[in-house]
Amino acid sequence: MGKTRVMIVEDQELQRGMLEDILTGSGRYEIVASIDNADLADLYVETKSVELILMDIYTAFGADGLEAAERIKEEYPGTKIMIRTSMPESGWVTRAKACGVESFCYKDVGEAAVLDACDRTMRGESVYPEE
Repeated sequence: MGKTRVMIVEDQELQRGMLEDILTGSGRYEIVASIDNADLADLYVETKSVELILMDIYTAFGADGLEAAERIKEEYPGTKIMIRTSMPESGWVTRAKACGVESFCYKDVGEAAVLDACDRTMRGESVYPEE
């Protein structure tokens, strides 16, 4: 079985680099794109055969990761998406569920939790914070 093809959409360079290191270091994931602007995510999904997206909510130039996720789920429903944010806002969890996003986690979780959420998402589970 090949590695899962991942795109990271994160405007904070340090967070983006950390995710790249965690995922590639696991040996189970291949980073096919790592970008800072959610408005470009659709194009990358189309051209890079992305299987899993780790998407921040607020990205470069004010692009909204939840809006991008909704567009992607409409056009590419088989692409799995995990929303990530550092700001707790209950409305975002509701919105993510409404647009079909598989998983949602906060950025303050450790490396093992990130990998666990990715693995579970790829196995078909939905991973959301407890409300």
